[in-house]
Amino acid sequence: MEKLKDIIRNNKMSTRPEFYSGRGAITCDLNGNILEGIYQGIKKEFGDKPAENFVKMVEDIKVLSATTFLEELYVLCSNNWKYRKKRTHAAGVTVPKDKDGNYDLAGGMFGMMNAMMSSGRDETQSIKSYFLTRHGVKPKGRAYSSDGYNIMHYFD
Repeated sequence: MEKLKDIIRNNKMSTRPEFYSGRGAITCDLNGNILEGIYQGIKKEFGDKPAENFVKMVEDIKVLSATTFLEELYVLCSNNWKYRKKRTHAAGVTVPKDKDGNYDLAGGMFGMMNAMMSSGRDETQSIKSYFLTRHGVKPKGRAYSSDGYNIMHYFD
């Protein structure tokens, strides 16, 4: 798990899902370049099959918030990089724990309030289209350029 956390840190993300809790799926937290960097790190440290399963995980997540992404990535790693398609994914809100392992109620309340105020921002297609296209997966909806922001064309 520590190798994975190093890969995440090397791609300018916090390793703590609660850091992003309740913010929605937004490109300032997660984008195609970050996904690609993490993919390359997984491929280098863990091999081709784990990297392929990472792509499947990204494709499968319906709302790709940074919180959901990190929680699902940790589950994938814990399952020896074996991925099975899911009906539901992590909720996008995580309650942090204090140093004693107890839930931090103030942090949890902040995450819930943040989720309620985020107005349901969902930039999932902007986050993952570029990455999925690079790895041979036809994204649903719009495809985006290498920066993950500019629309290139539409898919069926």
